[in-house]
Amino acid sequence: MGEAASNHADALLEALRQQAEPDAHDRGLILERLAWTPEQRLEANAAFLRFYLAVRPDGPLIRDK
Repeated sequence: MGEAASNHADALLEALRQQAEPDAHDRGLILERLAWTPEQRLEANAAFLRFYLAVRPDGPLIRDK
């Protein structure tokens, strides 16, 4: 197995290990997002809104009456 394949296998095993520990994975995501700059946070929110509007162009499934 080459070095690149070994690195991919190691990354895959690490990802599987993290899935087995959802709390550790969640903490990692929280720490990552806390380190984001305000611009990165705005871009993440804008990316989500672009995705949402692509999926639901007519708005939310549940509407207030």
